[in-house]
Amino acid sequence: MLAFGTPEKQILIEPIFAQWLQSTQGKTLYGFDVLLSSMSGQAFNAGRSIWLSGWLNVVNENSDSLFLKLGPGDFLVHHAIALGLHTTTLILVKGALDTHGSKLMPDKKDFGYSFPYNGPGQGGTCDILAWDAFYLAAFWMLNTIG
Repeated sequence: MLAFGTPEKQILIEPIFAQWLQSTQGKTLYGFDVLLSSMSGQAFNAGRSIWLSGWLNVVNENSDSLFLKLGPGDFLVHHAIALGLHTTTLILVKGALDTHGSKLMPDKKDFGYSFPYNGPGQGGTCDILAWDAFYLAAFWMLNTIG
């Protein structure tokens, strides 16, 4: 993020947790000494001899690594995707819990899909159907994918 065109004022937030996760899988670039990135650990020794014969070489290659180096842009992207997924889930859960009735309309299950939207003047029945929640969740899902 660049503050008013001056690079010395930018705030770079490194994705420490994501880098740590890559280190547990064997990426040694970040300097964490954990699981497969620890040269003296049991996981490293067992993995080299039993089931990970070429894994550490592939993960730590400079040109065609399976795990690319993570930076501040990845931090922003990870959080944007998490926001979209959580919002989609919350909308779907709200729609599922309010399917049979809510405080606004406790006998909603008796009407099915046959009641109109009354608008804000009569209590505001917009977003009262489970279908509305599904439609809104699909919108958020597509925004997350896009």
